[in-house]
Amino acid sequence: MYRTVMLMLYVLVTGVLGDQTPAFDRTEVPSVTWPDWMSYLPDSLPLSTLAIPGTHDTMAFFGGSLAECQSWRLIDQYNAGVRFLDIRCRHYQDRLPIFHGVSYQRTDFIQVLTDTVTFLTEHPSEIILMRVKEEYEPYQNTRTFYQSVTEVLNLIGRHWFLRSNSLPTLGEARGKVVILQDFSSKGEGPDFGPPYPGPMSISDAYQVSDDSVKWAEVERHLNVAQNGDPSRAYLTYCSGTHWLLYTPESLARKINPRVLNYLQHNTSVGSRRRSVGVVIMDFPGAELVKEIILDNWV
Repeated sequence: MYRTVMLMLYVLVTGVLGDQTPAFDRTEVPSVTWPDWMSYLPDSLPLSTLAIPGTHDTMAFFGGSLAECQSWRLIDQYNAGVRFLDIRCRHYQDRLPIFHGVSYQRTDFIQVLTDTVTFLTEHPSEIILMRVKEEYEPYQNTRTFYQSVTEVLNLIGRHWFLRSNSLPTLGEARGKVVILQDFSSKGEGPDFGPPYPGPMSISDAYQVSDDSVKWAEVERHLNVAQNGDPSRAYLTYCSGTHWLLYTPESLARKINPRVLNYLQHNTSVGSRRRSVGVVIMDFPGAELVKEIILDNWV
C-alpha cells in the first residue's frame, strides 16, 4: 500500500513539474514575475530595439488541442513580463469577440482592453504592443471592422492608445497601448498604429511538418534580428502547428527549450548590433520570458 501511494505521488509531482519548466508552462500561474521590467530602461530607447516577450494567439484558451495556445490568464502574462499580444477579433453582429480560427474564446476585445488598462494603471512604466487582427468570417454586421474597433477604443478612452504610424520611443509610449494594425482602414480614417507587417521583419512559419526545420527558421531570424537595422522591428514566432504531427503545445515543448538555450549561450555584446527583438511563443515558461527581458541588458 505504501509503495502504491508513493508511486502515485511521484507520478503526480512529475506530471506537475513537467507542465511547468523554465521554458514551457502549461499551468495557470507563472513561477516568476517581473511586472515592472520596463521601468529599468531609459526613455530614449526606441521600441524597435527592445527584446520583448510575446504570446501567439494570446487569448486562445479553448477549442481543443489544436486551438489552445496559452494557459496563463492575461493579467498573469503581463505580470510574467509579456508585452506583445496577438489579439484575434471576429467581426460578429457589430461586436468583436475573440476567436482562434473557428473557436470562440469566451471573451471579447473590450474585456482584453479593460484588463490591459487595469494593468497599465497599476504599472504606468510599461507599454503594451498589441497586434489586432480580424479573424475568421464576418457575420451579420452593419458596419466595417474599422468602425467597430473605433467604437471600442472610444469606449475605453482614446488617451490609452498611442496613435503613430511608426514605433515610438519607450518614453513616448509608457503607460499606453501601441496597436499594430493588421486590418485595413480603407480610407475610413487614420490608422490606429503602425501597420502590421508594414516594414517589420517577421518570421512566422506556423505550418510545421518538422520541428528541426521550424527551429532552424527561428534561430535564423533571431540571428537576423541581432544584426539588423536598429530602427526596424523584428518579430520571431516560435509557435506553430500541424493538424496531424504537432499541436501548439507539443511543438512548444520542443521549440521553447531551444530558444532558452539559445538566449543563454548564443548572444554576446561584441558580435551583434541590437537585441533579439520580439519573441512570440505558445505556453512560454517564466524563465524563458525573463531571459528575453534580460537580453535588453546584454
